[in-house]
Amino acid sequence: MDQTPSTARIALKWGIISGIITGIISIGYQAFNLMPDDPMKANMGMGLLANFLQIGFTVLVLVMATREFRSWNEGYITYGQGVGITALTGAVWGVVSAGIILIYTQFIDNSAQERTLRALRNAYEERGMNDEQIDTAMRFVTMMTNPGFSFVMTIFTGVVVGTLLGLIVAAVVKKDRPVFS
Repeated sequence: MDQTPSTARIALKWGIISGIITGIISIGYQAFNLMPDDPMKANMGMGLLANFLQIGFTVLVLVMATREFRSWNEGYITYGQGVGITALTGAVWGVVSAGIILIYTQFIDNSAQERTLRALRNAYEERGMNDEQIDTAMRFVTMMTNPGFSFVMTIFTGVVVGTLLGLIVAAVVKKDRPVFS
């Protein structure tokens, strides 16, 4: 019997590929100012479309990773192997994407956080919030946009999304070995 292929190697490959692609897309949003200055004025249709495309891309990557493992494993993959591959792919994806975004925002265009905070402050003022409310909101937003926090949350999100979508993908892609073979 052949040796089972490494789930880590396949997850690493697909995690790196998808992390690079999504990192570049995120940088593109920032570099070309495609993100609205005021989140309340965002085009909900385009935002919804972008979210659906991201979910579709994620599912595609997870399916490709599990199918590659299955093809290397004589056409078989258990549910557990599928979930493991997708969770690990999500983790690697998160690390790579977060790293690319961190490098961009800290070394190439470190004004992105400033622009976001300035735009939010202006939006809060336009909505009629008082200074105390604005200061409270800005402290929270500043914490959430901190590079270290964003890095950790991107990795965490990659693991959670990879695992949750992986539960579905693994159920669809799984193919157990026959009991009597």
